[in-house]
Amino acid sequence: MKTKVAIDRPIITLKLATSLDARIATVTGQSQWITGPEARAEVHRMRASHDAVLTGIGTVLADDPELTARLEPPAARQPWRVVLDSAARLPLDSKLVQTTQKAGLIWCTQSSLAVQSPAKKRGVHHHQVRGQVDGASGLDLAAVLQLLREHYQIKTLMVESGPILATAFLRTGLVDHIAWFRAPLLLGGDGRPVFESLNIEVLSQALVLTQTQQQQFGRDVLDCFDLSPS
Repeated sequence: MKTKVAIDRPIITLKLATSLDARIATVTGQSQWITGPEARAEVHRMRASHDAVLTGIGTVLADDPELTARLEPPAARQPWRVVLDSAARLPLDSKLVQTTQKAGLIWCTQSSLAVQSPAKKRGVHHHQVRGQVDGASGLDLAAVLQLLREHYQIKTLMVESGPILATAFLRTGLVDHIAWFRAPLLLGGDGRPVFESLNIEVLSQALVLTQTQQQQFGRDVLDCFDLSPS
């Protein structure tokens, strides 16, 4: 992918994995696995090429991901794992907490209750971050990115999340690249969509993508895009 000029936040790649009709799960929420093993192996290589991987607490509670780069031979370094968790719900028995000796874990919350959390004794790096400036639920993404850049020197960040966080990054103009894995499946209109509302009322408001690459991984296709600046 083409790298943009240096900016005061990490360069962000939004990774998506969907059916052909842009669904991330069935009507009942089943999602493992939409993509095949070849595509999932490529995701591990992508993680290893980024300084950090970010997700939301919803994904943690639903899927219990580890978010490490599991490669053979092993990756030279593991990316930081970042969890956005405004209400401090991160389970102590989650894979993320249980693997802090393998890869660093950055836990961002809005709640001050997490300051004394036992998770910190497990090697979790906790930071209290302000909520969104518009008063909506969730954390201020710009503040999170500033923290990651200034405290951890994170320059490249891959977002692996559900539709709420993916949409929030898009709506705030914080996505530089999209890596979109699509499986040759159709889940229908009652399947769970990859994005929530972008509040686009006319075509001139649509986000414009420039395709930079297409690759086949087993049965699945990876399309890579740059987002045009608005």
